[in-house]
Amino acid sequence: MNFPKKVMLGSVLLLGATSVLADTADLRVIGTIAPGACTPVFAGGATVDYGVIPLSSLSQTAATTLAPHEIGYTITCNAPISISTNWSDSRAGTVSTPNVNLFGLGTHNGVNIGNYRTVQIVAGATADGNPVSLIQRANPTAAWTAGGNTINVASNGLVEVSYAPVGTVVPGAYSEYAGMLRVTATIDPVQNLDTSTEVTLDGLSTMTVNYL
Repeated sequence: MNFPKKVMLGSVLLLGATSVLADTADLRVIGTIAPGACTPVFAGGATVDYGVIPLSSLSQTAATTLAPHEIGYTITCNAPISISTNWSDSRAGTVSTPNVNLFGLGTHNGVNIGNYRTVQIVAGATADGNPVSLIQRANPTAAWTAGGNTINVASNGLVEVSYAPVGTVVPGAYSEYAGMLRVTATIDPVQNLDTSTEVTLDGLSTMTVNYL
């Protein structure tokens, strides 16, 4: 009379053990609902091209700073919206002298080539065709402060730059933003590089648009 109960209990225990050993797979459903969408574009195809740099123009024993290049940008939104931008460096491990304002130029035969600095020019920045002030904050929870004459773009992904009505430090809401960047590259002393083959600069950084 007890046998069926034992079988039933054994079956329950076996099912329980099978459930514990079962494999699982997670499915994530993600997305972002934003008040608007913005598209950043760099003039000239987003490339700062130094062309062919004569070896004779570089110092053997000291870093050589190349001529600055300026590149325009626009950020176009489908509705007036407050935004900020921040930057990250895809070649962060190749910066010869670690500094939050420097971006790497890649490596050649395992040796860092140099770095570059990107400056966001305050003068001439516009939003919806009108002059604006560039403002900045050290991280997403810090207070906004005036940008001064120029703003050094930071490679740590934390420093944000935004656009405010002239003379204020409160981000405004606009549909089109425009400005200018100045990029200045510095090459490490040639004596540190293997120049028996061509050395190719390979800087790559990303500007991210955030919706405030």
